[in-house]
Amino acid sequence: MIRYSSKVDWVYKASVILIASLDLLISLATFYQEGIYDSLVISSIFTLTLAYLISLYYSTSYLLHHDYLQCSSGWIIKKIAYKAIKKIEKNKGLYIGWKLSLALNGLIIYLHDGKELFISPENLDQFIDDLEQRISISNDHS
Repeated sequence: MIRYSSKVDWVYKASVILIASLDLLISLATFYQEGIYDSLVISSIFTLTLAYLISLYYSTSYLLHHDYLQCSSGWIIKKIAYKAIKKIEKNKGLYIGWKLSLALNGLIIYLHDGKELFISPENLDQFIDDLEQRISISNDHS
């Protein structure tokens, strides 16, 4: 089994900084205008959102097992048999669809059933080589 972490780009980092800043500013403003209770309620909402985003940083990964690719992000775990992969393609830019990544640039995996998945492994070229090798071995054993 080979593990790849997700690449993290400026959009993810900016989102975390923005939410943390909004949490601080809105909580302070609410505290001075409404009191401690309302401030804690609003702060809790932002803090939970921030905690979720930070948990994605630690949980988003891609595991190349013997006969399938496992993509994990938060509580979502997707297992894809290598035989189910139709093609893989590098993507640069905005992708709309099933996305288990923390970056804008990455890889689109097209499946034989017409579905697609966007991932963003940290070492993209090495990941592609390892994935293509496992797809080739899987297809040879069919």
